Amino acid sequence: MPTALSANVRTAHGTSKGIEVDIYLLRIFQRQVANQCFAALMAAETAQSALNPVNQDVFWASIQNCLTAVANISKALWGQADKYVELRRPLRDSLGVADDNPLKPTSMRNNFEHFDERLDDWYATSTNHNHLDHMIGPPSTISGLADTDMFRVFDPTTAELVFWGKRYPLRTIMDEVRRLHPIAHAEGSKPHWDPRAPTV
Repeated sequence: MPTALSANVRTAHGTSKGIEVDIYLLRIFQRQVANQCFAALMAAETAQSALNPVNQDVFWASIQNCLTAVANISKALWGQADKYVELRRPLRDSLGVADDNPLKPTSMRNNFEHFDERLDDWYATSTNHNHLDHMIGPPSTISGLADTDMFRVFDPTTAELVFWGKRYPLRTIMDEVRRLHPIAHAEGSKPHWDPRAPTV
């Protein structure tokens, strides 16, 4: 079963910086990126609507869905293991995605996905066991808390997610998702065979 963009199946092939490209699999990956871009955009739109009036449950559920979709984009573009980074380069090249793209990091999604582990680590190391979570507002408005006592925070003044003092530029991320979505959709809609090949 094909597992990489350089897989050997009966379809048109090309090259990208010396890497053999399987066009059929490339199109599937491009459509995956487009689908996850759409999912991220829908989740972000729902989160935005939940800010006025504020609905904490809807907002944070939507943020989690958005982070999951963005992480799926990252996994499609770079993989989850080093061996896939070069194999996925043809996909990134086809979509105009550089290796310093803001979609690449998945650390904030990991904070949400592995929240149970973060709680265990916090409880084992926190001095005062203060716990702030699901806050909408600038972290600076809360005094007397260590960064590691502040979990899921959204700063509306900067459109950043904050977790243990680490900031995630949500606005920058979503701007890139909006740029990438129509490109991935257009590329994924192209034929996966060589139109120059003779017909039978």
